[in-house]
Amino acid sequence: MRGVGLLAGGLLLGVGAGVTLERALVGRDRKREDPEAGEPFGGIRGTPVKLTSHDGTRLHVEELGEGPCLVFAHGFSLNQDAWHYQRRDLPGRYRCVFYDQRGHGRSGRPRKEDYSLQALAGDLKAVLDWTGEERVVVVAHSMGGIASLQLAEQFPEELGSRVAGLVLVGSTYVDTVRGMTAAVSAWGSAWAQRTLITGAFRFMGQDPVRANQLRRRGSDLGYLGTRLFGFGSNPSPSQVAFIDQTLAGTDVEVWAKVFPSLIDFDLSESLEAVSVPALIATGDKDRLTPPAAARYMADKIPGSRLLILEDAGHCAFLEEHEALNAEIAAFADEVLAENQVPAKAAARKRRRTSVRRVPGS
Repeated sequence: MRGVGLLAGGLLLGVGAGVTLERALVGRDRKREDPEAGEPFGGIRGTPVKLTSHDGTRLHVEELGEGPCLVFAHGFSLNQDAWHYQRRDLPGRYRCVFYDQRGHGRSGRPRKEDYSLQALAGDLKAVLDWTGEERVVVVAHSMGGIASLQLAEQFPEELGSRVAGLVLVGSTYVDTVRGMTAAVSAWGSAWAQRTLITGAFRFMGQDPVRANQLRRRGSDLGYLGTRLFGFGSNPSPSQVAFIDQTLAGTDVEVWAKVFPSLIDFDLSESLEAVSVPALIATGDKDRLTPPAAARYMADKIPGSRLLILEDAGHCAFLEEHEALNAEIAAFADEVLAENQVPAKAAARKRRRTSVRRVPGS
């Protein structure tokens, strides 16, 4: 089993014989025309706060801007800086609250190593409590979106009272490994892929020092893997490098402890209980949380809206930031409007899901 874990860990972490080829491919890709080359990724800082969550975990929170409140929850192995364009463009109109998930970024690790979906939902509630706002819109990516659905199940009173709307970007309601294996279904059976992925994460937890060494040695494959699984067909090299660096900034011990929460879960029964408007955005090239999951959520959440961002991947919030930011702003303005009354909410529930496709830029 240890040998299998080492092999799986090596494959996933970028250890292989083709190092020279990998470097050549990365070098060529980085030289492509890049309109985002001058963007100061990770350089936008807000007013920092250290918040104590439900179990004593210290969360790093930053806020920018004033106005109606948006709370942003990032995805697995990222941090709040991943919302770069939202941090840059939305604080002019909104109070934007960002936080690092437990064990990620500048937040602390839980004393009891609790990275369950219930703990993540509790952190989101702690941030909502801290805002002091009566009504907010939650904008969540990937794991953050899963935690938001868990919040709806765990704290149903929050939806409709304080949470006025949900924006789910590149998220899912069920076992993320299913999406990962489906995305590479041409390579081996789903069972073999699942075994490889879970074996790699088990190896990380058992031997984090070796795993970190392997990850550093496989940095070129890390870039290529980020490009393949995170983006569409023609991404900005600077955006890919930024996400790759952010992913690498999360300790593999945290990877290994968070990962079990992202497999073998099913929140499908909670979807119809979502009692607030929802904007569900997906890149049509998302290989981690495939568009089929977004379509299913949009079909089950009453009156939700499905936004399909063409030729964008799992990091559509970067790739198609202008279109997504415009949709977030329009959605937030509508659901946070003071004159929204129960009759309108009832009408929303009766409406069919609306679908909008946005061509890639």
